[in-house]
Amino acid sequence: MAYLENGLCSNSWLVLAVFGGLASIPLGCMALYARQVEKRPWKHKTATVLVLGDIGRSPRMMYHAESLAKAGWDTYMVGYGDTAPIPSLLETPRVHFLHLWNPPKLVMKLPWIVRAPIRILYQIVSVVYLCVFAIPCNTQIFLVQNPPAIPTLLLSQIISETTRSKLIIDWHNTGYSILALRLGSDSRIVKWAKAFERKFGKRAYCHLFVTRALEEYLTREWHLEGRTAVLHDRPPSQFRRTEMITQLNLFRRIAPTITPPAPEWLHSPNIRNTSFTELTPSGVKLREDRPVFMVSSTSWTADEDFGLLLEALDMYQTRKSSPEGKSLPRVMLIITGRGPLRKPFVKQVAERENSGKWPDVVVRCMFVSARDYPLLLGCGDLGISMHQSSSGRDLPMKVVDMFGCGVPVLARGFACVDELVKDGINGRIFNTSTELADQLIDTLDGFPHAPKLEALDQYFTQRAGVSTPMRRVTRPGVEEEWSTWDENWDAVMRRGVLDFKRW
Repeated sequence: MAYLENGLCSNSWLVLAVFGGLASIPLGCMALYARQVEKRPWKHKTATVLVLGDIGRSPRMMYHAESLAKAGWDTYMVGYGDTAPIPSLLETPRVHFLHLWNPPKLVMKLPWIVRAPIRILYQIVSVVYLCVFAIPCNTQIFLVQNPPAIPTLLLSQIISETTRSKLIIDWHNTGYSILALRLGSDSRIVKWAKAFERKFGKRAYCHLFVTRALEEYLTREWHLEGRTAVLHDRPPSQFRRTEMITQLNLFRRIAPTITPPAPEWLHSPNIRNTSFTELTPSGVKLREDRPVFMVSSTSWTADEDFGLLLEALDMYQTRKSSPEGKSLPRVMLIITGRGPLRKPFVKQVAERENSGKWPDVVVRCMFVSARDYPLLLGCGDLGISMHQSSSGRDLPMKVVDMFGCGVPVLARGFACVDELVKDGINGRIFNTSTELADQLIDTLDGFPHAPKLEALDQYFTQRAGVSTPMRRVTRPGVEEEWSTWDENWDAVMRRGVLDFKRW
């Protein structure tokens, strides 16, 4: 008995020692954190830009970083480095990249309910390390993208508060509404996520919004603390119509990468020409017998139902094959992007093509570099947007990019899409596959001299002059309907949010 008592006593001390050691870990980390924050200098005109996503696939945050650097701010961009950023950002000496750590590949194969907490733990550790230990100073502003809200908003509040940075939350959408697409709006996890996002997203020096609808909703429902400003997405200068010679070279370069191989009518007749362009003694020009070139982009998530597009193209092909469809063009559609729903979509496309159901329609999915993406959009005759906001209060960046390239867009309808797409003026808005098919038929009839498409093109050519469908900002601090990204950012951010003397 004495032996057992001594053994139990010894084990108890061992247990207490283990738990005491474990309890000292967070205390030690907190002390280390506090000491690091205290010894780092606070530096004027410095910024931390946090993206809990792939930097190269976060265009708005890359544009923020580039604009900050142009305005003389030393900018530290924290995020995943899976995709190369836009070339202009890589060439900006004031922008410094710090890459978050990815969990081991084995973890990423686990079910989402197990994988998500592990991934969040990796994010917490890497964000704190990079933002506090790797960046050499306490920065003046801390700009964070939302969503994702978990754990971004909590970490941002802690870091900005302890480093005396001015927190700016750039609201692209609400994170809980995106989570609801996966789990359902009645899920307890979704309800908890909404409460988390509301609590830790409520207070900031400034809240930026991509739409007026999102600003009005969150200000009213969540009683946000801090300044608010709407910064609509606008394309930077590299988004414009692609010159003919560049189109020729681009089509030649990407044609071999398109899989499966295109049908015979899309093959290049010879080395001088493509199915869309031809080289003549006077230069490169578009072919009169070319197919219509349509473009779309997506992250292949649940808020974009590409099944509607398949149904619409079925109806288009039926009309094209009828006696009434002789004036309709063949269709080449390229969809760019990566994501979880791409594979089943590609399978459905292959089934249609292999069965001979689409003799005049070709759809290919591919991922293009940040350098080639604006060039590809600038070749488009017509854009397609299947985005349907999870919250009903954000706008698709892809449409902004297409507009920058002077490409009219057929866009899926939702609550605030009219802040961007003006039905019948710069594009069309549809809600069903039948409506999309009717708009395709109506807009493309007579291509390449289609009256309805040319009418939409007029919106851009009247404002473009030569290269870009944008209108100048004429009053400081006031965003006009179609300013460029640089002009819009200067008006809203540089002369507004970052003019600290005014507030």
